[in-house]
Amino acid sequence: MTNLNNIFSPLFLKNKELKVAFELLFFTIKDFDKNISFLLKKFSYNKTHFAVIFLASNNYYLTIKDLLTILDIKKQSLSKIINKLKSDGVIVLKKSKKDKRKKNIYLTKKGIKIEKKLTEKQIHNIANAYKNAGTDSINGFKKILVNLISKNSKNILRKKI
Repeated sequence: MTNLNNIFSPLFLKNKELKVAFELLFFTIKDFDKNISFLLKKFSYNKTHFAVIFLASNNYYLTIKDLLTILDIKKQSLSKIINKLKSDGVIVLKKSKKDKRKKNIYLTKKGIKIEKKLTEKQIHNIANAYKNAGTDSINGFKKILVNLISKNSKNILRKKI
């Protein structure tokens, strides 16, 4: 792996430096997944269950259609996830206040507890990374992440970024 202490100007980034950034993202995702995999197994859930719980926890007022778009999975696959989370008492579907034909997904009290357990370690790790990086790095990192996500994802996050 390349020296991580090197700082590069965006004007002079070469394929080698960009590959290092990709490598760092790869290991970040791998380690983030590893941080919660044992908890997911404990609940008999997978990453898609986590994604639904996480997204429902952030007050996006998502519908099934929204989840299908965000997660890019088949309706049948999502249906299994939703049914499991409903039967476990983790989520509920309620009629949308905006459109009575649609239902939004919400966490129950049990779901809120599970979400907190699943994200607690991740948030702690991010807080430590931010603490060690400093304000300029935090703002720059946020800009980079925003520029890496799709237009659709930016629209979902528009009130938060």
